[in-house]
Amino acid sequence: MDRIVLHPVTKTKLQNFIDHPSHALLIVGPRGMGKGSVAQQIAANLLTVQPHQLASHAYLRHITVGKEQSIAIDTVRELEHFLSLRVPGKSNRIIIIEDAHTLTNEAQNALLKTLEEPPERTTIILTATGERNLLPTIRSRAAVLLVQRPAPETLQTHFADLGHTSSAIQKAYLMSGGLPGLMTALLATDEEHPLVIAATTAREIIQKSTFDRLAMIDQLAKQKQYCLDVLAIMQQMSHLTLAGSKPTKSWQNILAQSFQASQQLQASAQPKLVLTNLMLNL
Repeated sequence: MDRIVLHPVTKTKLQNFIDHPSHALLIVGPRGMGKGSVAQQIAANLLTVQPHQLASHAYLRHITVGKEQSIAIDTVRELEHFLSLRVPGKSNRIIIIEDAHTLTNEAQNALLKTLEEPPERTTIILTATGERNLLPTIRSRAAVLLVQRPAPETLQTHFADLGHTSSAIQKAYLMSGGLPGLMTALLATDEEHPLVIAATTAREIIQKSTFDRLAMIDQLAKQKQYCLDVLAIMQQMSHLTLAGSKPTKSWQNILAQSFQASQQLQASAQPKLVLTNLMLNL
């Protein structure tokens, strides 16, 4: 588990699950926390392979949300076929469903049958941004692992050991709000990672003038999930700064305004109106 950086409590609970796995696990944490890496670490341990070997493993299925921004029932039906196949000997079988909160209600209900009667030596690993984003029937049939944010000094040591400079680590820490998954992407200069793009936009919004912010609205309003990612990162950055030695009213306002905007967007408010109010009130 040295490949990923974890809070000590999370690391202990993760090891306990690996030592005594159940049929289903729900990994919970905000976007950018590194839940996918935790899921892959569990899968690698249970399948007794290295993480880089997972992509080609015959007894692993890794589901991620596509451009449709939801996981449909057809995907779950394909998993049912995969689970119907016999696994030789005492080999384990793993299913990872990232962003399980994007499963449609139909897909979640279809998955429920598998969770109620899981095949032998099969572990289903779900990741989600919150437990309440899944149906209660799904939540009640899985153990829950809350991924906590590691301490700043833990992150500093981890990324320094990987060869990154202190200045680069500090910049990534501030831009990510201390989210280790996003920090990893930022330090790897993965410019195509959606959260890296969102983190850059969040920083620009905070630094730009009101006029320049307003000019960003049309493009942002076209991508709801992207907007939500930007707002979530703004909130993480605010929490991090306010927890420091010199919190300011400006960051309190950024936190309040970004939280309000995200709540309005999730309630299906008109994106351009929400973003206009945000840009004018920052």
